[in-house]
Order: sequence, then C-alpha cells, then structure tokens
Amino acid sequence: MLMEINLFGLPDLLPTLLILVKYSALITSFANICLLMGMLYVYLERYRKVKSKFTTTLVLFALLFLAQNILFSVYFLFNLPETVISALIPLIFLGLEFTALALLLMITRE
Repeated sequence: MLMEINLFGLPDLLPTLLILVKYSALITSFANICLLMGMLYVYLERYRKVKSKFTTTLVLFALLFLAQNILFSVYFLFNLPETVISALIPLIFLGLEFTALALLLMITRE
C-alpha cells in the first residue's frame, strides 16, 4: 500500500508518478512510431528518385521497425505492468531505440 506524501502542498504525488512511469513506455513507443513515420517518408521520397537496392532496404528497415513498435504499443496497452521495475525495463530499451532513431533521422534529413 502506498503512503500518502504531501510535499509542498502536492498530495498524492507518488501515485501520480507511478502512473506516469507505467505509461512512459507506451508514450516512448508512440514517439518512436512518429520518428519512423518521418523516416519512412524521407526514404520513400528518395526511393521514388533513385530506386536502388539501398533505398529499398531502408524502406523495409523503417517498415519493420514501424511494425515492431505498433505491435509493442498494442501489447503494452493491453498488458500494463504492475510494478515500476517491470515498466522500467521496456522503457530503457525504447529510450535507447528513440535516441538511435532520432540520430538516424537527423542524419537522413541532411
């Protein structure tokens, strides 16, 4: 059972933070989907101009990651973690994936 914490007039801060942590992996997965949609748009534009094997592979790469993140979001939506620890593990991986995709999109746009 959670204890009520009243810090500077903010009652029930801990339960609110726990709910945010539980949903943070879902939010990060949605952010990854947005990044992948941007990458897919850029790669499809380049594919229309170049039509090489490399651009085809980039489109497939973005599509596979997009499918993975959509499936993870649906799974995570119906199976929310019960504890903070079980919510942090997917959040760490999704955070690292978000960082990698953001860097890749930044380089792709140049």
